[in-house]
Amino acid sequence: MASDVYCPNCSTQMERRFTEGRDRDVCPACGYILYRNPVPAVGVVVALEGKVVLIRRRFAPCIGHWALPAGYMELGESAEDAAVRECHEETSLLIQVDHLLGVYSFGLGDESGLVIIYAATAVGGQLMAGDDATEADAFDLDSLPSPMAFHTHIQAIDKWKYERRFSQGTIDVPDVQHPDIVVRYARDEDINNVRVLLRNEIPQDDEQSLISDTLLHDWLYDPDRQVLVAEFEEALVGLAVLSFYQTLRGWYALLEELVVEPNFRRRGIGTILINTALYLAESRRCKALHFAMAHQTGVEPSFLVAQGFVAEGVWTRSLS
Repeated sequence: MASDVYCPNCSTQMERRFTEGRDRDVCPACGYILYRNPVPAVGVVVALEGKVVLIRRRFAPCIGHWALPAGYMELGESAEDAAVRECHEETSLLIQVDHLLGVYSFGLGDESGLVIIYAATAVGGQLMAGDDATEADAFDLDSLPSPMAFHTHIQAIDKWKYERRFSQGTIDVPDVQHPDIVVRYARDEDINNVRVLLRNEIPQDDEQSLISDTLLHDWLYDPDRQVLVAEFEEALVGLAVLSFYQTLRGWYALLEELVVEPNFRRRGIGTILINTALYLAESRRCKALHFAMAHQTGVEPSFLVAQGFVAEGVWTRSLS
């Protein structure tokens, strides 16, 4: 079959032939094979005053959708140089590339490619849309705009977000005041203390203890599950495990575990953990927070009612 491509070697019209495992453009005169290779794209997750920079796309694909500053590499550029250039063209910001977040594949068949995404920090310039962007803005990590253009960009933002989780320390929840109690994301070094806390609630043999340790470690790095701990004078006194799941109706949150050290009950720690879970669920735009384990965790139904939950098959609290 004749191709619409002409041989760059001898100018003969090329033919489509099955060779080396796929259809390719082959020159019938000199035998030259034209290999079509994807051009790598680069993108950046840019930190600007604690927020992430996004642009609204001017052109297809995904016109009008939000995306990271990104584009294709040019000849003679390193991936880092291309990321700096693309970001400046689309946002007018000058950035410093911090580290590699990941290399992601996208598309199918002949439309497939790869994008290299970096974490970066704004070091100059003024945020302003340019090039193929109609808007440029900075957003809170828990209040990203919709729709987002590319799944690979969401993956990179999620990874960046959960890298930052462990450097941010405590979680500041508006309107929750308790100077003696600190709520933060759990870390690897907390697992032993979490095991001690759970021992009072969940009797475990050696095998189940190993399973629990493995699960807890995996959960710490799961973007759709958040392990929260409450501390009093640097002692771990409470635990909440919050997971997020998506349905056809939208996102929901599930409080999988809620445990307070027996000597610290009736001090408001359970309420603080629930309020933190509500804050995080609302930040993810969840429609409701469920708590389906009340009968197994020893949490009194009257306590859940006082926190605004209602029994609808599972204990549920609607979110605004």
